[in-house]
Amino acid sequence: MKVQRVRFEHFGGIIATEEPATLLWVDRDYLRTRGFDGGAVWEGPDPGCLSGPVEVEIAITTRCNLGCPCCYTSAGRGGRDVDLKEVERFLHAAARAGAFHVAFGGGEPLLHPDLLPMGRIARERGMLPSLTTNGRLVTPKWAKQAKRLFSRVNVSIDLPGGPRDPSMPLSESLDAVRTLVDAGITCGCNLILTEGIMPQLDRAFSEVSKAGADSMMILRAKPSGRGSDVHEKMRLSSETQAALIPRLLELAEKYSLPFHLDCAFAPLLMASSVPRARLEELGAYGCIAGDLLATVDPDGFVHPCSHLHFTVGRVEDLSSLWADRLAWGASRGRDSRLTGKCSGCGVRDLCRGGCAVVNAHYGLGLDQPDPELTCGLRVILD
Repeated sequence: MKVQRVRFEHFGGIIATEEPATLLWVDRDYLRTRGFDGGAVWEGPDPGCLSGPVEVEIAITTRCNLGCPCCYTSAGRGGRDVDLKEVERFLHAAARAGAFHVAFGGGEPLLHPDLLPMGRIARERGMLPSLTTNGRLVTPKWAKQAKRLFSRVNVSIDLPGGPRDPSMPLSESLDAVRTLVDAGITCGCNLILTEGIMPQLDRAFSEVSKAGADSMMILRAKPSGRGSDVHEKMRLSSETQAALIPRLLELAEKYSLPFHLDCAFAPLLMASSVPRARLEELGAYGCIAGDLLATVDPDGFVHPCSHLHFTVGRVEDLSSLWADRLAWGASRGRDSRLTGKCSGCGVRDLCRGGCAVVNAHYGLGLDQPDPELTCGLRVILD
């Protein structure tokens, strides 16, 4: 295990490793046995938040070579790229705030002519860069260059009748996956789940597994950007919600392909029969906006989430903003303020009430339960 760095927290600290690329959350005793001393961080009062974000997402372009109806940023061919010097400034601010990971997004990040230099700068600042792409611009030459820079590349896929641009067929997306895997890049696939996709999940797992991806990320459709206009058509029925977790577990075992659930699906996972201890072991966690995650838009404004357009401040102030609980509004520490059926739930600290973006879409406060997801209520802790 190659340790990249350690960031002290009031509870102990977070160890970042690169081989394998992971984050280990450990207590003070563990760190002391390995010769670390948290000093003032351990001696001072509990700040009620981490010392900095775990990940910062940076939108480097508003351009895209597709026109997906569900695009959360309303990206298109007429957008613009963020200048490399500006992105470098964003990256320096993220590093000063203590971020471990930086995720490049857009738009389509491969359209940006300076994407590779951005990955290099992120690494020089001690952060592991990753990105999500539609795959259309992935070539063997690009993949060979990216191998030295990006810790992970995820490719967005779709199936017939799905919510994305139909001009990007599954076969073309999987070609990109194979190219990335052949170059030695850790690669996964992102799939937005809709009613039309649910019957095709077996095919999705089969094809993604054969292409060599290491995992499948199941995403929930969110009412943001152009996605707001089509959201009512993409939301899941209560029957599909009830069937989802068992179906995913079945397919993951059948194809030996691990899956990850978008944090917006947390209520469904929490309502399953999985014991609390196992949920904690798996790192199952709901909305992390403002608690572990910060995002930066092309104009340098900071938001809790790339889908949530509440503005916290400017990126150059990210370090001081992070320590200011009030700046993050209701997104920070959301679980402690949940009302309604969530208030008596035994896993609300893990679930965190569902998706804040969905609540905002329906004009609900972030202290209220997600109105779209049907979940059972755990009154007694496991």
